[in-house]
Amino acid sequence: MQWVLGHAHLTTTEIYTAPAPDEVITQVLAHHERQRAQQAKPLAPPTPGYRPEVLAVLFGTSAASGENR
Repeated sequence: MQWVLGHAHLTTTEIYTAPAPDEVITQVLAHHERQRAQQAKPLAPPTPGYRPEVLAVLFGTSAASGENR
């Protein structure tokens, strides 16, 4: 990174690692929105041969609805 950017000292590249507060807020809100969208998507049915109640225990979901506990 230092060489690509042409900096004499590695510490000079630290200016690129400090995000502005509005960038942090935007990214955190986007993360939470992705999490909500992921939770809202229905789970695919299990492959034939797997018992739903066993998968529910393994993954911590409700066997009937697929919702996370």
